[in-house]
Amino acid sequence: MPKVSIGNAELFYEVSGSGEPILLLPGLGLDHRYYRLAIPQLSEKLKVYAIDPRGIGQSTKSEPPYSVEAWADDFAHAIETLGVGPMHVLGTSLGGAMALAVAVRAPHLIKRLVVVGAFSELDRAAVLNFGLRMRLIEQLGMSEEVADYMGLWTMSREFVNSDEGFAQMRQNQAIIKMNSSELYLVFVRSVLAWGRCLPGQESEEKFTVKLSGIKARTLVIGSANDQLIPLQLSQKIADNIPGAKLEVMAHGGHIPFVEKPAEIAKIVLDFLAAA
Repeated sequence: MPKVSIGNAELFYEVSGSGEPILLLPGLGLDHRYYRLAIPQLSEKLKVYAIDPRGIGQSTKSEPPYSVEAWADDFAHAIETLGVGPMHVLGTSLGGAMALAVAVRAPHLIKRLVVVGAFSELDRAAVLNFGLRMRLIEQLGMSEEVADYMGLWTMSREFVNSDEGFAQMRQNQAIIKMNSSELYLVFVRSVLAWGRCLPGQESEEKFTVKLSGIKARTLVIGSANDQLIPLQLSQKIADNIPGAKLEVMAHGGHIPFVEKPAEIAKIVLDFLAAA
């Protein structure tokens, strides 16, 4: 299985298809399989690089700390080492935050940018949600109860109530539970740090103020029924990136690449193919 060396770590990735290259960045605690249902469609038109971030899946599990900015630097290093830049970069949820950071920190490596259910800051409800997730893991570890908690917040009610949806939720949970409790807590803390929501960060400016510096043509996708990261946070990103387009999915949940893979793959392909 291919890995790219980025100095003090190796990042696992899978490649499929042919065409213009695109890098797929997964959400919190999940690996390249996050995009398993959409890659077949995306790879009909693109050369898809699906990657495991440092600390996750088959990539090097380094000692803490971890941060969105450090992950972004890892991906920039990987793109340069693989010699595939500038390339399209797509990230979902925490992967969307990572993609935004790459666009700010290494703009020369990005051709077009797509962020899905992403956030450049957090609202109070999201902060409470991630804080509760941390407390549950501290008490229960990466247990079935914690996995169900995360599944119910990241998948829509309608999707979970379907047999196929429930099966896909279980697949995501199996991947999540491969993380150690200790490292997953560090990852959640990195989410709060990115939102500038940790004690001592009160005076730090939100990453939102840096979005105006993104020059890549950008598509922001949000779901009207996303329970974890509300559509308003996608709107905020789109409002602050010059020329960005906002696409609203009615029923994508927080992870439309699992709930509506064909629909979101078409949206992405249409955006990348547009003049």
